[in-house]
Amino acid sequence: MNINLNENLNETIRRGNPADFRVSLRAIAYQGDTLGWCGIPDRYAVVRNDNDMALSIVSDRYTVVEHQDILDAVQSAIFNLGMNRVPSGVFVDRGGARMRALYKFPYLSRVICRAQSDAICPCIKIENTYDGSSRVSVHIGAFRFVCTNLAVGGGGVFAGGFMSIHVGKIDVKEVGQQLQNYLSGFEQIVETYRRWFNQSLLFWDDLAGCDTLSLSLDAVPKKHKEAIIKRVPTKATVYDAFNAATDYATHQCRTARVAFELLSRINSGFQKTFPEASRL
Repeated sequence: MNINLNENLNETIRRGNPADFRVSLRAIAYQGDTLGWCGIPDRYAVVRNDNDMALSIVSDRYTVVEHQDILDAVQSAIFNLGMNRVPSGVFVDRGGARMRALYKFPYLSRVICRAQSDAICPCIKIENTYDGSSRVSVHIGAFRFVCTNLAVGGGGVFAGGFMSIHVGKIDVKEVGQQLQNYLSGFEQIVETYRRWFNQSLLFWDDLAGCDTLSLSLDAVPKKHKEAIIKRVPTKATVYDAFNAATDYATHQCRTARVAFELLSRINSGFQKTFPEASRL
């Protein structure tokens, strides 16, 4: 499903099964022809407590991260920051096995360049499953109003979050703390974008003795790096180059996983390469 963050998330949306049900791990067994019921070792069923519906079969190493616990952590952070109305979309399908959520903070949006009506808006994207089809993931960042795709992924100054397999201890409370830190510092992040907007990109920096654009993309896989460099105009600002890179990640990658991985590397690389512009 394609979600237009400008149009679809100006009011709260709930679609599919409600996410506020609880689940538990239950032992499973099969009925044999001669031995009766036989337990299956090291395997459990993830079962909805409200209707006893089995959502998946998992190993004994599986850690349940409940949909509602993640959403509660986000809501707690929003409450602690004194924010009353936050448009959000929560989408649950596969009988409740998969949950996706987006929260948008339009009243915190800030203009980077008035001449181009270019503004960015904080948001948080969440995905969780009970059937093992994907990891639990939380991405805190922002999107540009001129482009409805997420403009910022995980990592570095610009965003936070995590991706984790359902194994071991997963502290969802950290989600709320990261969100609070990000939103409370959003003005500084906007200021960094504005500095980049006014800084010319030197493809070859004599002082640094290197190709700064190439250096900023040093951690990006070669094929993606070459494609991004081709998209950067000859006379560009650091902000132009950064937007070309994030536009590539959000539009040309086949999966969200690859997109967010690229965005994380792009963010980190630009901050390291252009420290004068990103010093907060």
